Amino acid sequence: MIPIIEYINLLTRDGKSLIFRNYGDSEVDRDLLAGFLSAFSGFMKEISQSDIKSTATEDFKYYYTIIDKIIIVVCTGLEDDDVSVNSKILTIRSKFIDKYGKILENGSWAGNRTIFAEFEKELDNTILGSIKVSIIGFGGVGKTTLLHLICGKDINLEYVPTITADITAYDGENLDIHREIVFWDFAGQANFRSLWKSLMEGTDIALLVTDSTFENINASKDIIHDILDKYYKDTLVIGIANKQDLPNRLTPEFCEKLLSDRGRTIKVYGMIAINKNYREKIHAILREAVNSLSRIK
Repeated sequence: MIPIIEYINLLTRDGKSLIFRNYGDSEVDRDLLAGFLSAFSGFMKEISQSDIKSTATEDFKYYYTIIDKIIIVVCTGLEDDDVSVNSKILTIRSKFIDKYGKILENGSWAGNRTIFAEFEKELDNTILGSIKVSIIGFGGVGKTTLLHLICGKDINLEYVPTITADITAYDGENLDIHREIVFWDFAGQANFRSLWKSLMEGTDIALLVTDSTFENINASKDIIHDILDKYYKDTLVIGIANKQDLPNRLTPEFCEKLLSDRGRTIKVYGMIAINKNYREKIHAILREAVNSLSRIK
């Protein structure tokens, strides 16, 4: 998903940057930005606390609003929708006031900029939204066990089939990621497979889980051809070769050769989801995947 906001800058009235997040493709000339802000800082001082104003240059549109001593500046493309941008700015304003309004209002803020660093996560979640990770695969391959491993939950060794899909929100902070992750754990039984196409809608990352047997890997190729390649060609797909502790398992490298073709190369990682020692590994896999999606600079 391409964000409608190129970058956002929270700064003091005298131009000291508190938080800067770049969501666009191009590098931002900070000196040019500072000069631009200085050029119309006089206009900022005249607007009320509730106003959101905007001005356009040849290439971008700038929105700005004031919260006490803080100025919020948002840069977008010229064609971006004002209503959508203003909605995000209002959400950011509200969250910022909830978190820092009292210290700004009572004058206890002494100029320490580090206290605002944790607000970066609120910005990323508001502007980029949560990350949807779909866990897809046939029944009994360990999808729910993998989800429990990721979230640090107790693992039940008894197989309990998922019904339709389990949806779990997870704080990305535990993965050193600023955005919330929402996991969709798909039921793998045959009577639920007709729902997979619609359940995949909006997926950012798909974890294709197998049990590392030749039969299951071969059958999982149908998921790739019939759903992922046909309807979600641009979705990042990661293969999880689970149950690597069993004697009949194929190596992740061999699984990767079987699942990949000329149209799509699927990186496959070995996993033993019932072993909590693999939690760090699946976190690293997810962290790398999210960072490959991220356009934050």
